[in-house]
Amino acid sequence: MPAINTSSPLYIVNVQKGVTPAQIKMGIQSGAEAENMNLVGSLDVQQGLKARGIKNSQPYVIYEVCNLVLGAKILKTTPEFGAFAPCKIVMYEQGGQLKLMTYLPTYALRYFPKNAESAKVAKELDRQIITVMKQAAAGGL
Repeated sequence: MPAINTSSPLYIVNVQKGVTPAQIKMGIQSGAEAENMNLVGSLDVQQGLKARGIKNSQPYVIYEVCNLVLGAKILKTTPEFGAFAPCKIVMYEQGGQLKLMTYLPTYALRYFPKNAESAKVAKELDRQIITVMKQAAAGGL
């Protein structure tokens, strides 16, 4: 897994060759459950475009994941963080390579007043999301 680049809001990983979008979805679902998170929604952009008659062969799915316990803690001290909730994991293809991308909750907190408890919770959210991404990128359940 790539190291976290603290100067970027994004964390991106390459999906292992042979792992399908369906396996990624199952990996996100099972990984989220293992991290006490919920998969609360998804948006398949490719299907939405197709429904509007726009041809697009590139997969692009936005998965929304949430840990309600941690979310409640961070929103209690930093309610503005709600603009970034729920957390997202985006599956897309670039140059023939499937990738997973998220924004880092710790980076998002840079825009709000410093709060030690929110920072601690955001670090845990970073860890959980990256763990889910790692599992999904490997095609694991």
